[in-house]
Amino acid sequence: MRILQYEGISRLSQTVRFFTWNRTSHTAIEFDDGRVCEAWKSREEDGVRIVDSLHAQHTPGTIVKAYTLPELTHMQAEEFTSWLIGELGKPYAFWNGITRFVTRRDPQTFDPQTFRIEDYNPDAWFCSCLAFAGLMHVDFKLLDRIPPWRVSPGIINFSPRLKLDEILRTEGAA
Repeated sequence: MRILQYEGISRLSQTVRFFTWNRTSHTAIEFDDGRVCEAWKSREEDGVRIVDSLHAQHTPGTIVKAYTLPELTHMQAEEFTSWLIGELGKPYAFWNGITRFVTRRDPQTFDPQTFRIEDYNPDAWFCSCLAFAGLMHVDFKLLDRIPPWRVSPGIINFSPRLKLDEILRTEGAA
């Protein structure tokens, strides 16, 4: 299992990059069989989905940094996969996600000492929030003292628990 960090070049990706002040515009989760789970918005699809590869509907030439999670146990990976499958079909929260990053308005109060991930269940997901919250659900924190709704794709890059595996470029039709 890997975390994929896209440095998108499409108009939507440029919008995310502008509002989050980072080159990374999208986060997805790659399963060991190469399929990818992501919160995604396009003309054809809107929401949490699983696709056949990291190239699906991404603009050709997009840089993708693939990170392993060396400390993630087999059991945690299985539970994370099950949790992601349970989120399939939930809508993509593009504007809600961007608005939160710009205004810093939290959808609920956050105290790092008392926060329980089980109490956070949004109706829609932003890509990086999906990955971050899902890992929290299996007791694997990428970062401490930050709630999922404040995690933009670029923030994921700061996790000391990720190990860069390879850098790729998307190919094929967008």
